[in-house]
Amino acid sequence: MPAAELAALFRSIVDDGRRFHPMASDFLNHFMDGAAESRTLPRRWIRSFRVIRKAERKNRRRFERQLERAARRLPDGESSWLKDHWDARINAFIGTELFYVSRMSLLRSRGSFVLTRSGAEVRVSGTVRHHWFDPYDWDRGRWVFIPGHGFVPIAVGRELVEADEARNFLMESRHVQTLEGVCRDARGFRRARSRFDWTLVTG
Repeated sequence: MPAAELAALFRSIVDDGRRFHPMASDFLNHFMDGAAESRTLPRRWIRSFRVIRKAERKNRRRFERQLERAARRLPDGESSWLKDHWDARINAFIGTELFYVSRMSLLRSRGSFVLTRSGAEVRVSGTVRHHWFDPYDWDRGRWVFIPGHGFVPIAVGRELVEADEARNFLMESRHVQTLEGVCRDARGFRRARSRFDWTLVTG
């Protein structure tokens, strides 16, 4: 199919999809406009998907386990810093709007924490900066199902880029969470305990 006809097909997908998947249609339209400028997704929108929140929790648990290990090694009366990052890969569920925006993506979480021990208790506080990102490039997989248009080959998107009818671009979203927690050593018949309270920074 000539590039002009492929472009017309994608334009029709944009128009037909606005009612049911406005965000996906907007991003496909941006792809077709050829500006190649990165686009930022709203934090509330990206976190509305369970698969995103699951990736977020996965990285948080990784930090929590690190903090528990660091707390056990910390001498009484001393403080220490812990800085690290974790990546969680995301595969969007078929049929969700996220799937039509980004089939596979990455959540990178960078954490910075301070630990302070007083007796059997270690207090923990810190910040995690989450960065979700994915290139809008039509490069992965063989096809995608688009309601009203059936199965569209992924190669079509690449052909449009090669014909200069569209441009790839970067999609991203950022949000921050703070942590306040306590790690308590095992004493006598008591088991070691930890409590971590996460708060989403708004504004």
